[in-house]
Amino acid sequence: MRAKACVNARAKNVSYTYLLRFTVSPQLQVTGYSLSDAKGPNETKTKITATYDSTNNTLTYEEMAVLRSKVDLQKQDLNFVHATLKLKHNKLIETLAGKFTAMQPGNAQPTATGEIKLSNTDKAKRMLKKIDDFYAKPGDSPAAQTGADTAVDGFIKVFNNTARELPFTGNNVKLTVWDNGQVDGDRISILLNRHYLLQNYTLDSVAKVIETILPPNNTADTITIVALNEGSLPPNTGTIRIESKTEQYPIEVQAKLNEVRTIYLRRRKGQ
Repeated sequence: MRAKACVNARAKNVSYTYLLRFTVSPQLQVTGYSLSDAKGPNETKTKITATYDSTNNTLTYEEMAVLRSKVDLQKQDLNFVHATLKLKHNKLIETLAGKFTAMQPGNAQPTATGEIKLSNTDKAKRMLKKIDDFYAKPGDSPAAQTGADTAVDGFIKVFNNTARELPFTGNNVKLTVWDNGQVDGDRISILLNRHYLLQNYTLDSVAKVIETILPPNNTADTITIVALNEGSLPPNTGTIRIESKTEQYPIEVQAKLNEVRTIYLRRRKGQ
């Protein structure tokens, strides 16, 4: 399952992407792992131990050990999530939701509290495809209407000249850009409606955040990513997370030298 977890830590409200992968055996034994900030600069994979209560439809789990992390754990405090989540499902979507605490090993006092809201990735992707089809622009090429492939972990792949169209709410847009693999000097430019947001920018593992306002009368806006080189490990690769107040689209981009990747933000009706 893929999650967006809302956290209250030391009076600062933050949110982050959070994945939970697990299997439940016929004997109700649970095995799996969590993955926070997937393919982001703070990506951390953690083993979990869990129990499932079939009577109350609840999953209780704890993070136990870090399997891998991009974070220097010697310089930053290690915190493990403890949570009990309620399973709910209908024909359209399956969710797990509940409260959690985060604790440092050996410390009984929580360092953070908040809520986790998980949705089934496969069902969510099917719903996203239906929304994309509904808001597809008349007159676009078939490739632009159908969009690019979506990765199994919920990342939208834009690997060729097929334009990707995404439904979008409101006028405020936030772009977070980083190199999601080995940093190798990839350089890109990003344009919004033919105006530069980033020019000749070298991707890094540290995320670059851009916030801007879309023209209020547009029904669609165009984000263009230009590959200015291929770094030392071709092709040019990176991740761009596009966010409104209600949507979040993590996108993987690949391109060769001077190739262009295009993303349309289709404004939802009534916005």
